[in-house]
Amino acid sequence: MEAITNIQPTSLQSLSLWNCSTAISFPGDRLPASLKSLYIRGLKKLKFPVQHKHELLESLTMINSCDSLKSLPLINFPNLIDLKIEDCENMESLLVLGSESLKSLNYFEIGRCPNFASFPGEGLCMPNLTRFIIYDCDKLKTLPDQMETVFPKMEYLHISNCQQIESFPGGGMPPNLRTFYIKNCVKLLSNQAWECMDMVTSLEVWGPCEGIKSFPKESLLPPSLVSLHLYALSSLETLDCKGLLHLTSLQQLDIVKCQKLENIAGEKLPLSLKELNMCECPLLKQRCHKKDRQMWPKICHVRRIKIDYRWI
Repeated sequence: MEAITNIQPTSLQSLSLWNCSTAISFPGDRLPASLKSLYIRGLKKLKFPVQHKHELLESLTMINSCDSLKSLPLINFPNLIDLKIEDCENMESLLVLGSESLKSLNYFEIGRCPNFASFPGEGLCMPNLTRFIIYDCDKLKTLPDQMETVFPKMEYLHISNCQQIESFPGGGMPPNLRTFYIKNCVKLLSNQAWECMDMVTSLEVWGPCEGIKSFPKESLLPPSLVSLHLYALSSLETLDCKGLLHLTSLQQLDIVKCQKLENIAGEKLPLSLKELNMCECPLLKQRCHKKDRQMWPKICHVRRIKIDYRWI
């Protein structure tokens, strides 16, 4: 490791550092000027350089590393294309400056950072970001403000195990957002309405989401949905048609591993629905096979119904 810290490569473009428990740093407290890709994993005592800009760096991955780093200065990496931060225990925030944008950033993932509490209140701008993934950030309470203008090209949003997020931020959501994946975010799923999400066409809702016995609430989901997928909602007992009837574009509904789901409340599933898939939902399966008099009229208009991979 002594030799690595002393080397001064002039044409190095890609560097991967794995599993070193020694306290180390880059020579001159800066990355090699030619570096385009940096992958760091398991270097908790690495002193990450934060004082200098690195114009050529396009890919940065930090996993279980850099315990001394509390704030990552994104302003130092203006040409990043993809950024992943995972298992960085002391990471609290991201640093941006004024109107400087990460104009090339296309993919941003941050997860398992228990002390990450907030995104910058202003100055954050990622005009070409298409995929944004956040998971297991226990202290995070809000998404970035003004997402409509901050992430104008975002197509995919993933939020998982962020229990403190209660609602979507003000200022609108990205106009090109089409796919939303949400896992085990009870407060967000218990909200009154997702009024700002009317551009989303595909929604995946994953559990366990303990305590949610009926889903969805009336007017919660965006009317633009074409496909809805419900997975492993451990407490779910009732699928409420009142929360689905306004989904006049809904064509596919998947319900998987909802062991307690037994009831379909309300009048019927949306008339637009073309395909209903149910898998590993034993109570619901039993009622469907029996063509239960209370439930069957609510689903029989659906053209294609599949239970545990078999069409009925």
